[in-house]
This record gives sequence, C-alpha cells and structure tokens, in this order.
Amino acid sequence: MIDFVKVGSKITKYRKEQNLTQDDVAEKLFVSRQLVSKWENGTGVPSIDVLLELCQLFQITFEELLCLNDEVDVDENNIFKGRNRLYVVQSVIDGKIKVDLSEVFYQFSPIERMMVLKAIKEGRLKVRMNELYLKLTQGEQNYLRKDDEK
Repeated sequence: MIDFVKVGSKITKYRKEQNLTQDDVAEKLFVSRQLVSKWENGTGVPSIDVLLELCQLFQITFEELLCLNDEVDVDENNIFKGRNRLYVVQSVIDGKIKVDLSEVFYQFSPIERMMVLKAIKEGRLKVRMNELYLKLTQGEQNYLRKDDEK
C-alpha cells in the first residue's frame, strides 16, 4: 500500500527544489493547479501516466517518488501524524509498522480498531493479548471471544 500523504510531500519537495510553482507543474503536465494541490496534500492521486511524467520532470525514479524504499517510522504519540490513516492501519496489520498495540490502540477509530481486531482474530497479526485485552471495549472483547466459545 502506498502512503499518498508522503508521496504528496515528496512532490512538494521536488517541485520546490526546482523552483516551480503548482501552476508551473500543472502547465507542464496539462492538469489544473487544483489537481496538483490535491496530490501535494495527499487527497488526490496522480494517474500512472502522470506519475511517470512527474518522475521525468523531477528526474527521479518511480520508487523514489512513491516512497517504496523509504523506512516507515511513526511517532508513538501520534502514529497517524503526516500519514494516510488507512496506510498506517494496513501497515500495522502487515507488520511494516512496528508498534506496541496496547499503547497506541486508543488512537484508532472504531472502524480501524475492528480492522485490527479482525486481523488478530484471523491470525494475521500477533499481539500480546493479555495487555491489549485490557484496552478493549466489552464489545471488542466479545468479538474476539465469539469463536472461542464454540
């Protein structure tokens, strides 16, 4: 999964390094300045063709622009800071982001919590259950126990 907030930061960084405005980039790529702004703040995603053109414009590799080789580190006080929330949740589930779930679980929204609990229940995510269990709501505890009682 790609963190488009981080990709947007890279687009901004390389644009500024080349002393280009958003209007300049938009003109070179035949898109609107508003679209460039959406890419830069991570709320929009360039098409594959445009990503390739951005790589040529900035003289960087596809992997560099998409942050594919970047280390994934998070601030335990705010694991979502500067990142797409879905990217962080999926990266935690996939083991790409290592966090102590019992310490950061409160930062997840109810839907995100259920995504994590589902991964735990399915055995895709290993955690110290005795510590995490204390942080769960009664409903979340019941969800995890549901199959155990059968």
